[in-house]
Amino acid sequence: MAEKQEIQYINPVDLTLIAYDGVRFKETQYQSRLKSVSRVLYEHVIIYSFKIPASQKQDDLNSLVEIKMYEEAGLDVNKNYKITYIVKALDFDESNLIEAFAIDQDILREYFKGAVKKVKYIDFLALPFFAFTTFYTNKILTGKNDIFVYLSEQESFMSFYKDGAYISTKSQINITEIIEKLKANDIDLSVDAFYELLKNKGLDATQYEPQERELFNLIESIFSQILTKIQNVAMHNRSVFDFDTIDRIFLSTPQGRIRGLKEFVLTFGLSDTNVLDFNLFKEKQTHHFLDNVVASYGQDNIIAHSDGQNATIFTRKPSFLKTRTGKLFMSVMLVFIMMLVAYEYLAMSIASLRQKEEVLSAQHQTTKRVLNQYKTAIKKQNALIVKEQEAIAKQHNVMSHIQNSIETLENLRGKDQGYVSFLTQVNALLKRFGLHAKSIQQINKHMKIEVISSYTNRDEIAKFLRALIHEGFVNVSTDEIKLDEKNYISKIGIERE
Repeated sequence: MAEKQEIQYINPVDLTLIAYDGVRFKETQYQSRLKSVSRVLYEHVIIYSFKIPASQKQDDLNSLVEIKMYEEAGLDVNKNYKITYIVKALDFDESNLIEAFAIDQDILREYFKGAVKKVKYIDFLALPFFAFTTFYTNKILTGKNDIFVYLSEQESFMSFYKDGAYISTKSQINITEIIEKLKANDIDLSVDAFYELLKNKGLDATQYEPQERELFNLIESIFSQILTKIQNVAMHNRSVFDFDTIDRIFLSTPQGRIRGLKEFVLTFGLSDTNVLDFNLFKEKQTHHFLDNVVASYGQDNIIAHSDGQNATIFTRKPSFLKTRTGKLFMSVMLVFIMMLVAYEYLAMSIASLRQKEEVLSAQHQTTKRVLNQYKTAIKKQNALIVKEQEAIAKQHNVMSHIQNSIETLENLRGKDQGYVSFLTQVNALLKRFGLHAKSIQQINKHMKIEVISSYTNRDEIAKFLRALIHEGFVNVSTDEIKLDEKNYISKIGIERE
């Protein structure tokens, strides 16, 4: 657990200061070394809720909330507001509920000018309905379905918590408004007298004199309205947040609990609800109940470095080195130092490189001369290789012709004398008519000859066919005669008897 850090809390109304070290609350004087905490008044907070898809990206949420608050919650576009929000997941809906809070910055400056004059800065400015979270954070209370109701002359509100987590808040009638209602019925009480009345007589009918019956009836009627509103809001929360029952009601005024409240709540139909006040810290107090709660809540957030629901605009000036000017100065100095170091390094590097350049230049000249010698030798060798390759190619052609001749002789030796005579006769006729055989194929007594003739010598093919018949060849025929690149090609079939 983080070590407790002492803070100072300033009441925004009477400017009293309380120091809190995590155990004790004590009145104090301003101490500049301590972080300062305070709270906004409930009436200064504009609250607006709306739904968003559960898939909504967090990056776009700040802009979306601001747009909604100006367009739908009615914020004045000519004013600046401090805007915060919370995201509440809905159990039975594929949406999240956004509850957004806006405070006019001009109101903050005007209302807190006395406090800021006294404490200089306010490090954490709390929204009061979140402050009861401190009871659960510090394990003073276990998480249940709780309602905290605070009644004072400046503000009155209630906060709903489910399983120790905040879910909603609503305003309540304040003490000043209650006194006005009594005055309308010819009962004139000061604020202090009314607090004394609540503490000593409250909702206990046995404590009132017979002539005070009307006063009791009015008090009872007003608190019936307060409890009715609590029940109505609880019923609404039941449908939205599955808020089943009210386990505990914590109700306090600046002077503490109200006499007879517990019995009154039981008779009002909340028989299973425990009734308590805000005096829950280990060191019991006689006053400043809400102030103590907010002081503890502010300390929790300062220790956790949490600014999520911090409404302050009165932040301390950062140290010079944390300001933009300070950071720029440090950046310039750092760059200057780096440049000096870089200059020295570069100067040394340049001197070293120049020495290396001289050595490399000498090596380059030597290498260049050797390379030229190698190039000349390679050129001569390449010329010899080319000559050798040409000689090898000529030898290869000779060998190829010899091989072809050998193969032809072998083929001729394998043929019978009739085939040789047959081939000789045909070859003699081809020469007579100036024709060339592209291919000759013989199968038994059948021979197919592909004859080529130039365009000017095309009639010789017909003469060749007649000569074949005259020489005694049979079944002399031609399948086709076609022109190919200025030559006639004829496929001729022949048989010998």
